[in-house]
Amino acid sequence: RQRGFEAGAARFARGEGIWYGDQEIFIACTDGGEARKGQIWRYRPSALEGSVAESDQPATLELFIEPNDGTMIENADNLTVAPWGDIVICEDGTGDDYLVGVTPQGNIYKLARNLSGNGEFAGVCFSPDGTTMFVNMQSNGWTLAITGPWGSARL
Repeated sequence: RQRGFEAGAARFARGEGIWYGDQEIFIACTDGGEARKGQIWRYRPSALEGSVAESDQPATLELFIEPNDGTMIENADNLTVAPWGDIVICEDGTGDDYLVGVTPQGNIYKLARNLSGNGEFAGVCFSPDGTTMFVNMQSNGWTLAITGPWGSARL
């Protein structure tokens, strides 16, 4: 592991969420980043992924966000890509946990807050028609269905 880091390998600390959407794969590292508050990586596969010609058009891996500020995102956990293109992240931090949205440009906004004081959001996803967001409350055993209208505009 240390040799890999010394050679330039990416550090993934407590990878807990992964989602494929719009030709990109997003990976949540719950304890990633300098402040260990979480980070999101973006992997863009090569059009020639898995073939001998892949090196002609290589995939890219980039650090998408690493806010290092628990008031913006605290311990990014499960995630999904919303129908309008933003990422929706479930927090797994201390205190109040939120559903957090991130635009493709990296702008962060709060979408929902867990007021039950118990557990965390988990397993966020959208219905096939994109009208309903489902999310679980881990400790409570609840599944919530949150309806839009979401539209195509960012929240």
